[in-house]
Amino acid sequence: MTTIHDPAGRRLPGSLLRRRTVAVLATAGVVATGATVALAEVTVPNPTSLSAVGPVSGEHGYPTWYRDSEGLRLEQCLDLEDPYCDPAFLRGEMPDPESPISFPDNWPLESFYFLAGAELDMPTGGKGVLVYGLEATMANEATVDGDQVVFGRVRFDLDLPSGGTYEVVHPYGVDTFTVTDAEADGFRYVEDITPAPGNFGLALRSRINPFLVGVDGLIETPDGNRYVGDPAVPTRVTGSPHGTNEFRVDQLLDDGTRATVAATDQFSLMGKVSTNSGIDPQGAFYAEGPSGRWLDVHAVTDVNESVSVEGEGVVRTTLDADGGRYFGRLPLPQTVPGTVTFTNDSDRPVATRTLPVTDRVTVTTATYDTATDELTVTATSSDEVDPPVLTVDGLTDAAGSPVVLTGGTVTTTTTAPPASVTVTSAAGGSATTPVTVTGPQAAQAMPTVAMISGPTEVLVGQPVTLTSASHNADSLLWDQVAGPDVGIAGQTGQEVTFTAPAEETSLAFTLTAVGSGGTHTSASYAVAVVTEATPPPPPAGPVATATASPAEAPLGRQVTVSAADSTGATGYAWTQTAGTSVPLADPTAASFTFPMPASAEPLVFEVTVTGADGQTASSTVTVTQVVDQLTVGQAQYRADKSEWRVSGTASVTWNNTVKVWVRNADGTKGALVGEGLVSAPVAPATTGDWGIRVRGGVNPGASTQLVVESVRGGTLQGVTFQRR
Repeated sequence: MTTIHDPAGRRLPGSLLRRRTVAVLATAGVVATGATVALAEVTVPNPTSLSAVGPVSGEHGYPTWYRDSEGLRLEQCLDLEDPYCDPAFLRGEMPDPESPISFPDNWPLESFYFLAGAELDMPTGGKGVLVYGLEATMANEATVDGDQVVFGRVRFDLDLPSGGTYEVVHPYGVDTFTVTDAEADGFRYVEDITPAPGNFGLALRSRINPFLVGVDGLIETPDGNRYVGDPAVPTRVTGSPHGTNEFRVDQLLDDGTRATVAATDQFSLMGKVSTNSGIDPQGAFYAEGPSGRWLDVHAVTDVNESVSVEGEGVVRTTLDADGGRYFGRLPLPQTVPGTVTFTNDSDRPVATRTLPVTDRVTVTTATYDTATDELTVTATSSDEVDPPVLTVDGLTDAAGSPVVLTGGTVTTTTTAPPASVTVTSAAGGSATTPVTVTGPQAAQAMPTVAMISGPTEVLVGQPVTLTSASHNADSLLWDQVAGPDVGIAGQTGQEVTFTAPAEETSLAFTLTAVGSGGTHTSASYAVAVVTEATPPPPPAGPVATATASPAEAPLGRQVTVSAADSTGATGYAWTQTAGTSVPLADPTAASFTFPMPASAEPLVFEVTVTGADGQTASSTVTVTQVVDQLTVGQAQYRADKSEWRVSGTASVTWNNTVKVWVRNADGTKGALVGEGLVSAPVAPATTGDWGIRVRGGVNPGASTQLVVESVRGGTLQGVTFQRR
């Protein structure tokens, strides 16, 4: 993550804050969501969401547009000559800022469909910054086709006056945070909808909706383009589903009242209204048979568009339309083309997508018979002249080879058929259909089990109730097999009640449970009738059990040490016997909590528990500090942009932040370069990534090394950085 302060603590110029801070904060890379506080809650969520994502562009692989719930569609702002798209920012994201945008060779690593931000002057002299971003970037910080992602981000950076509970009121809801004094200065919260390459619909789940628009409406330029606002001119906005078109920070006081810390209704906005509909090809299928040789093409886009298709040997043809569906049946060339290109000729610039030409597979039968355990699949290809090989995905024969449909059909044996089957053709086509199941019951019902619960010893003359605890029983039958008759024989209820005989004796009973199909099982149960109850055994002495959660913790992690698992304990006494001393708020409580200190040796705690009869027992527990292990993969300073790029990994991924300083000649820390959050690990028990990217950063002068530290105890001295 990138800080809004420069490393020397000076404020960024006003114009940069107005036009650049929002972008810099929003483009800190794709990182894990989360907050640097103990308690964070979205107390007023956004009840709405973005409604749709447009077709993928054939030029760069990102969606053509995103549409909000009010019908407003925004496209990527990618025009290097358009001041409403912040071309200076775009050029800073390109490998060659002096050349035109091209994919993938000279592509801006980060760009936006929508960007909004607001800034507060906090009473402490610091700043409060709100950022909304619907951002297009790459999953692995390099322009690689297939790594395209789009995600929605909500971010707050606040210099709060003190610890306490705060509400951030903003257009898309209310967020409540509880912070300590240490967390208040430079508090940060980031909420990202975790992106996945190619899954552009995930961004619809973000809280960004509807798109905010300047209070005077959309801006229209002489060339006909329209924008939600001018990123260089702060403005009041409309669009909040709650009517809270402001950015306000309130502190919730102990007496139940609130005090506004700072507020503004001025926002910077960037977003270009989509001029294109795009094109979404649905298929291009060849067919050869008695009816001739044809190429069938399908596509969808907006209504009243002009859509055409062309390819090798295929004359450019305008498709027929029905609403937003477009179709054409064209004469097939002598050689089947490998691909065809769909064009939305109504778009400016025109939108194109290329699709491979395959045969059309039709699955006519997919049935499973439970009586024979046979799955039968029948399918055909649109190539009737030279039928390609058809196989069933996910099914293999005894030799492990794919199941082939011989003559268009196959029957295979399985005890667990799939819910649907996909048939794939060697000519590239495929089709999926549900499996229809016929036949008798398959799988076995749970067995019938008879069980009885009740007392095993009762006093003479006392009422007694026995209860059935049976499973899967359709009917029950009680009987008595020993002792004086108490009158329960033949009863069929869940419970039987009787009075114990007047003399000592032994009673025995059976319960028969009958299940479906007449299956049955029986249970026996004995009850002793006594004149004096058997005295309980003497109380056992207490057993002490001390636990720690977690038993291994990084610096600052809250650790709970507890004796709650002890048995027979009526009192507790805690002492610490090793390690850095930690405060015990109440050494007589069953548990206590403390933040993990830096400690070269393990912390050892002993608890002595006291039982009701005065007996005691002791137990110890050990807590070990986990030292954060840092690595640096990239350390670079670009002198032409005064830009720092430093990134690496950290072994501690819980609520961790890495800070980087320029290293002075005497080995001490100099100016702060920046800081970044550690992301959640990709897989459990692996490292998390962190990264710092700061433009207009501190000049390192003659220094060649950095100092890298994390708030969880990790440190690297003398990290060499590259100058460019």
